[in-house]
Amino acid sequence: AGGTSPQAYLDSSGRLLLGTTTEGHADADNLTVSSSARTGITIRSADDNFGNIYFSDGTSGGAEYAGYVQYSHENNYLLFGSNATDRMRIDASGHVMIGTSTEGFATYGDQFTIANTGHCGMTIRSGTSNYGTIYFSDGDDGSADEVRGFMDYNHTTNAMQLGTDGSTRVKITATGLVGIN
Repeated sequence: AGGTSPQAYLDSSGRLLLGTTTEGHADADNLTVSSSARTGITIRSADDNFGNIYFSDGTSGGAEYAGYVQYSHENNYLLFGSNATDRMRIDASGHVMIGTSTEGFATYGDQFTIANTGHCGMTIRSGTSNYGTIYFSDGDDGSADEVRGFMDYNHTTNAMQLGTDGSTRVKITATGLVGIN
């Protein structure tokens, strides 16, 4: 409604264009939403139900929801799936869980949980002459509080360092020598 230009346009290829007459990228042009301000799509469902986006390559079984994004209004979690299986959940408290719907140790280790029924791990991949690092922080203002503790791997020297209170305390060289302080 309003104005002289169309707000919704169905072109000869069956593409639905909202707020525009120009389709989007060829890989995702079946529905294009456009405006000159903030733009989005709202999926509204009942407060005790789900809002879903499904990626399908078939018309039955798991092929109908091979990939998906789902929001549970009843339990307030966001779920991502691939190969018709739940893969990552962000719960109402902001806990991120990969491979599980149960957060880790409830007092200190529940914000990010990775689970698998077999071997389980995490990879930090950085450039050949760069560092891969995990920081332990109690601040976010650019001070030393942002780097109180750390574990890093230097790909240039192939050495690993462990630090506390912002300083290196243990270093393991590429040849296996261990230096303390």
